[in-house]
Amino acid sequence: MSKVAALALNTTREAIRNRVLYSILAFAVLMVGVSTVLGSASIGDPIRYIKDFSLMSISLFGVIIAVVLGVNLLHQELSNKTILNTLSKPVARWQFVLGKFAGLLLTSTAVIAGMAVGLGLFLSLIEGRFDPIILVASFASLLEIMIVIAFAVFFSSVVVTPTLAGMFTIGCFIAGRSTQYLDYFLSEDTGWVLRSLARTLNALLPRLDHFLLGDRLVHGEHLDPSTLPYLIGYAVFYSAALLLLAVGFFSRREFR
Repeated sequence: MSKVAALALNTTREAIRNRVLYSILAFAVLMVGVSTVLGSASIGDPIRYIKDFSLMSISLFGVIIAVVLGVNLLHQELSNKTILNTLSKPVARWQFVLGKFAGLLLTSTAVIAGMAVGLGLFLSLIEGRFDPIILVASFASLLEIMIVIAFAVFFSSVVVTPTLAGMFTIGCFIAGRSTQYLDYFLSEDTGWVLRSLARTLNALLPRLDHFLLGDRLVHGEHLDPSTLPYLIGYAVFYSAALLLLAVGFFSRREFR
């Protein structure tokens, strides 16, 4: 595992040096600032609005960072031929894939943690206390991002261009966020073809809508104690399945 850790740290350093990361982070901070202005002008509870909009921004921009970095870092290795130097050493391909995934997850963890703590401290100046729901909702977003990173690594291992990998990853993210609407086609009133298709998609697509805890927590809903353990297990299992597929495809890929 030392080789995986070394690859993960190297991937994290590459991600930190990526200028796109700072552009996205700057825009995320701007969105939080905009939410503060809009919240102060909104009708109702401005703090609740700021929390809701800010948590949504953290989740959305965390996913954007995961997609952009996930599909580009492997492509850079291929285009710069540095992957040949890495694989010429005693590094297995599964270690390379797992190292990339771990590095991207470490980067996303640092980004989400930084934004969550910053938002929590900012709100504590207004409310006079640190609201723990910021950390809980941000942690759930990070679990969702783990699955998105696994998709990005998988598609980067399969397709050649980062554009296609990015489109497929975003498509899976949107589909995963929309899986709740498949329940409409599972009723007996729906034709068996659509019902079978809905069941198949419901089984294959990730239920990313389950990770959207921010809105529920902000509006006072109490979570079941089993919610977070379930989300952790689900994210780990789904990501592991995608990584196994990624290793399978990547092991058969030829580099020139």
